[in-house]
Amino acid sequence: MNREHGKNPWINPLLTQLKLIRKDEATPDPVSAWQRIEESHLTERVGRIAAEINETAGYHLLDTLFFLPPQKNVISVRFDRSRAKHSLEIVVRNDEVWMKFSTTRPMAFGLERYFSSSPAGGTSTVVWEQAIRTEEVLEEHIQGWLTYLLSELSKEFRPDIFESSTTNAQSDLSAALRKASA
Repeated sequence: MNREHGKNPWINPLLTQLKLIRKDEATPDPVSAWQRIEESHLTERVGRIAAEINETAGYHLLDTLFFLPPQKNVISVRFDRSRAKHSLEIVVRNDEVWMKFSTTRPMAFGLERYFSSSPAGGTSTVVWEQAIRTEEVLEEHIQGWLTYLLSELSKEFRPDIFESSTTNAQSDLSAALRKASA
């Protein structure tokens, strides 16, 4: 057979007939998202704050895993407690940077020996995810993310709720100060 002629000429008509050819989609460039991440030093800042937490705790409390471009995964910070693994992941999706919190719980006791310890060996649940703008991420945001992770993803410490309550408290304080000065 002559395979050199074209790009698999025997299969192209078949794929076209069966309508299995994908239309060329504009694929986003993950490099631009990685450039924004590197310009904001997001991975270094998350890693530094996680290291500070480990140093203060006096033991290896958080596991941090860095990925290199052009991976879709950017950084993963994991906290293990009571047989559950809680994680914060920053990933690139469609030229956007996303932050995702999830929990993985092992199978029923005793079944682990029959199944691998891969994520399929337990139940993984995405608890919260949100697109982030890397240039707007402050140290306080990262501290809030890691606090949420250490709280075992308790709703009480969820960063978006915490930020809105902080903003509301600041606006209430500003209103009280305006009234007092009037």
